[in-house]
Amino acid sequence: MGKLAVNGGPPVRKEAWPKWPQYGPSVKKALARVAESDVYCSQVGREVEMFEQEFAAYHGSAHSVAVANGTIALQAALAAAGIGCGDEVIVPAYTFAATAGAAVENNSIPVFVDCERLSEGLDPDDVCRKITPRTRAVMPVHMNGYPCDMDAVMDIASEHDLVVIEDCSHAHGAEHAGRKVGTIGHLGCFSLQQKKNLSVGEGGIVITDDAEAAERMRAMRGFGWAPVTRNWRMGEFYGAIGREQIKLLDGGNAKRRSNVAALLDALGSVDGIAPLPGLPNTTPTYYNLILQYDQSVFGVPRAVFVAALQAEGIPVYMFYVPVQRWPIFARADFFGRGCPFACPLHEGGPVDYRDVSTPVADAVCDRINLEIKVQPTCGEREMRDVAEAMRKIADNKAELKQLDEKMGKGA
Repeated sequence: MGKLAVNGGPPVRKEAWPKWPQYGPSVKKALARVAESDVYCSQVGREVEMFEQEFAAYHGSAHSVAVANGTIALQAALAAAGIGCGDEVIVPAYTFAATAGAAVENNSIPVFVDCERLSEGLDPDDVCRKITPRTRAVMPVHMNGYPCDMDAVMDIASEHDLVVIEDCSHAHGAEHAGRKVGTIGHLGCFSLQQKKNLSVGEGGIVITDDAEAAERMRAMRGFGWAPVTRNWRMGEFYGAIGREQIKLLDGGNAKRRSNVAALLDALGSVDGIAPLPGLPNTTPTYYNLILQYDQSVFGVPRAVFVAALQAEGIPVYMFYVPVQRWPIFARADFFGRGCPFACPLHEGGPVDYRDVSTPVADAVCDRINLEIKVQPTCGEREMRDVAEAMRKIADNKAELKQLDEKMGKGA
């Protein structure tokens, strides 16, 4: 296939990768409707209220509560469940920092667990090992749109009387055993940020069948009579966008699945590259397609392969590290004076995350995962380009070793 682009050869792809999201005419019409109304605040308008009703109906949930962003959705769900000082919340090590940060914002202690290998969601066995008398909640995360093992999570929660708060920020519309994620736990939280499968630019939403929890969250977001109260409201423009975007969600997710099928078909069998299998009886929505890299086959670290893939015109940006390794968690001092990690109400004593062991999450983040963009604005051309670039690199392993030497020398 010729010389690798990273070493001066022609790249597989020269065109820019398609942008995501690309908002259509219906969104722009909805924004104009709000602009012309002169009602931009959801305290007065109806757009956010209608979006809440439509989002709940899509999931078959009794209630949904829209807020300013996905992190606040997690904070509100934890606060509505009464999680606070001295409580421990089990979260996966492989997630975005906001999952654990939301627990800290509620003065509770994140306890990190490893991930299992099929979905890369939290490992139920490690959850069981990490439960203590102080554990009050568990927050499974459906990373990259692959549903995690909710049957096991709910069994554990039932046995230990734990609240389950699903973080579905990557998984709008994904299903586990025929049920949409977010409807299986006690509360389901979604980010609606710019990059997400359902994108409004910035926003979050919580679904639940618990009427009292929903009412508490509504009070919290708008300075109501609640122990935790903020201005967490979503604006009317975002609600109007959400009403249009939810109509497109199933079609967009179907396109993601079609793109994945096309990519895997074009890729065929490449030694050292394998798709994440996902759990049986689940329907992923592929916020990212995860391909798994085997360093022993290619003979170079993943960073070298990624550099070669990027040079061929394929966007691959490796972002995640196990959350306990984020500097703020390593310091265990969010608010000064060790709070909340050294809280006297936490009978487990001061927290030190430096000794947390999550070997699977470490491997996933440091050496294995390749996050491939398969958003609906892509098509078969983009998927063929990804496959061609990977095969080209696989056919030029000797060049990879030369690149590894250059990168090691800082060249």
